[in-house]
Amino acid sequence: MIYDAIVVGSGAAGGWAAKELTEAGLRVLLLEAGPRLDPGAFLTHRWPYQMPFRGFDRPGDRQRLYPNQWTADEYSRHLYIEDRHHPYTTPPDRPFVWVRSRFVGGKLLHWGRNARRLSDHDFRAADRDGYGENWPLTYAELAPYYDKVESFIGVSASVENIPHLPDGQYLPPFPLNCGERLVQKVAPTLGLGMRVIPKRAAQRIRAHHGLAGCHFCGHCGRGCDAGAFWDSISDVLPAAQKTGRLTLRPNAVVRHLLVDRNGRPSGVHFIDRLTKKHSEAKARVIVLGASALESTRILLNSTSRFWPNGLANSSGVLGRYLMDNWGGPGISGLLPQLRDRAVINEDGKSTGIDIVAYRNITSRHPRFLRSYTHEGGSGARMFPGFARALTGYGQRFKQSVRSWYTTPLSFNTRAETLARFENYVEIDRHTVDAWGIPVLRIHCQFSDNEREMARDAVENLKALFQALGAEHVRVSTDLQAPGSMIHEMGTARMGADPRKSVLNKFNQSHDCPNLFVVDGSSFVTSGGYGPTLTIAALAARAAGYIVTQLKRGEL
Repeated sequence: MIYDAIVVGSGAAGGWAAKELTEAGLRVLLLEAGPRLDPGAFLTHRWPYQMPFRGFDRPGDRQRLYPNQWTADEYSRHLYIEDRHHPYTTPPDRPFVWVRSRFVGGKLLHWGRNARRLSDHDFRAADRDGYGENWPLTYAELAPYYDKVESFIGVSASVENIPHLPDGQYLPPFPLNCGERLVQKVAPTLGLGMRVIPKRAAQRIRAHHGLAGCHFCGHCGRGCDAGAFWDSISDVLPAAQKTGRLTLRPNAVVRHLLVDRNGRPSGVHFIDRLTKKHSEAKARVIVLGASALESTRILLNSTSRFWPNGLANSSGVLGRYLMDNWGGPGISGLLPQLRDRAVINEDGKSTGIDIVAYRNITSRHPRFLRSYTHEGGSGARMFPGFARALTGYGQRFKQSVRSWYTTPLSFNTRAETLARFENYVEIDRHTVDAWGIPVLRIHCQFSDNEREMARDAVENLKALFQALGAEHVRVSTDLQAPGSMIHEMGTARMGADPRKSVLNKFNQSHDCPNLFVVDGSSFVTSGGYGPTLTIAALAARAAGYIVTQLKRGEL
């Protein structure tokens, strides 16, 4: 059978591509490298005392099985890959953290749910500061697809009328608690341009068009057995399956793409994850949405006499301009004005507040380009981690912890990494994964620009906590290793010039018109926000373009 389209990956990119293509009448084969998960796999409502290691993990397991899956714990480790089966290599002096989750639904099963739009501040960044390249599209071109995605998945957020952070189609926001409202009141008084808004969350505050609403259990990082946030298995994939035109093939590890006698992509070669049996599937159109690095790995492994350096790589840019939103600098402390309050379910909403990007917006900073945001929250949590900052012993120590229990406040920093040619991936022919597929060698490091941004962010957070009168303040100044934010972008970027890019403005290969790459690999800049909502909007836009081109007989 020859399908109309094969989609690789079932997360934010592949899930939306499959939904849009099947609803438009196409027969789609969706390949996912991992298995299906039963909702019972999400340990959402299990208490720590019901877990053998109280939720922290078996001693030694993290380093032995999951050394690079830094967000995994006893509740969620089964939602991540085991690194020994999925190796990659890096130069000794350039660590990179590649967090992966190979299941139907991908990393959307347990993500941070940040749903922010990019704007022309991002798409036209090179026009503002002269660095790098502009995207080949504008906000106006992508805005209708942001609308489409938000209207379907349900995003809880507030309308703020901030030009560089466009508003969308929103459900009401999750309410702020006392500590968050204090920050919202104090931050603007610092003269830095800080503006505090509720987190824009792809998490439904109420039921929405037949999709479940949040019931405030507060453990979204473990996966949601209620299906109350955007996770593919609860929303877009059921919509695609309703059409009767979706064939979902889990446990299909894609090795490379097939080409016909003219070098044009004609199908996919994949390996059964369990039996390791090799298979092939054919289609008129190939859509890669396996994640930025995995899609690029597939293309680089797709070599032939037509494409000796990787499929659709006539530019030589495939694998280049790797980016990740950087993070690490942060601050935590206790607000004395909130001591001894009654304990309420403050962590049940599992959302917080954002300090919107405020550097290099209306004026140029002298030490660095681009901008960053702060994500934070306040209130009581199940585990009083702040107690490590307190002193005392016995009953008096316990009383102190209880007195401060309702006071914690913390913020991190998420920021833009510049797109740089020297940050890249290539195939390491000397190392293979558990299925015999050559792995990636990843070359990535931060520049002085990121380090200067981090210094500025820390100083501003310290000023904020001083203005709030916070006590027992702890500051982190180190940048986490690239990849730690799990926002890999670039390596198959789009552009108007085929000599400097891999894809055009519709995520279509310049070299191979029936090949589309719809995940974060297409990004030209990283922005200071999570890329997930933009990935879905681009995938929806590309799918619409595919349908139009097929109807015209141009694919």
